[in-house]
Amino acid sequence: MKGNGQLLKIWNRFNGLIFFHPQRWPHGEILSRTTALLVVGAFLVNRFIQFDQFPQTFAATSAFYGAFRTVTGDPVYSNAAIAVVWGIKALVWGLEIAVYFGYILAYIGRAKAVSVARGFMETAYPVIIAGLPVLIFMAPYTLPTYVPVSSPRHVYFYVLISLLIAVGGAVNLIGLLSLRKGFTIMTEARVLITTGIFRYIRHPLYSGHFIIFLGSLLLRLHIYTVILYIAFLLGQLHRSRIEERKLRAIFPEHDRYRQFTGMFFPRFSGYKIKKMPEK
Repeated sequence: MKGNGQLLKIWNRFNGLIFFHPQRWPHGEILSRTTALLVVGAFLVNRFIQFDQFPQTFAATSAFYGAFRTVTGDPVYSNAAIAVVWGIKALVWGLEIAVYFGYILAYIGRAKAVSVARGFMETAYPVIIAGLPVLIFMAPYTLPTYVPVSSPRHVYFYVLISLLIAVGGAVNLIGLLSLRKGFTIMTEARVLITTGIFRYIRHPLYSGHFIIFLGSLLLRLHIYTVILYIAFLLGQLHRSRIEERKLRAIFPEHDRYRQFTGMFFPRFSGYKIKKMPEK
């Protein structure tokens, strides 16, 4: 017990370091917006630069899959199958671009924080957890190891996984468009959003991320990527609880809002704004 008390004191000192408090960063909002816009902009430019690698042109995709032949010399993939593969790749790429633009608009148009982030758990922790999936994306591509490209089944697996990623991207984009002025990465209270998709689910962006990165995990299946994905899930769960604790402290209506919505899965009964009685 004494050891636990010492660890708690050390943690509280660390969490309370001036580095993690707003008075250390008087222009924190400008700094965070500028940094975020530069990072998102860099990702956006990179996706355009790497278009030849993903999703590729239709001609390049046709040439790649058209090179595979059966023992009798017949093509493994029909023109229709190749068109489906390229179409789903283009869809995923387009959604990714739209999401990046959504983040840019959210950072530009978000409202001023009513309660700013304080301490390690509200400042650095959310950024670290949000960045974990980048390590999954950096892992080697493994789908051909389990389902060789020379097998017709490869396309089925690839299309299904890509559709999963597309669904996650769509949920993420819808969440961004609904969140707008309330958007934040750190644990801050800006505006309580209860309309749009937020009428049914409190953390749609996180739900979208869970789906996207599950798809990415299935394409890059290693022991360490599985561990990273589990760590991401648990980290986002803890992050959500910290956020909701802050929102409840600032917006009393949040308690009622929680009763009618799911955290990561929608409750279709939906939240309805309580109307004030007419005088």
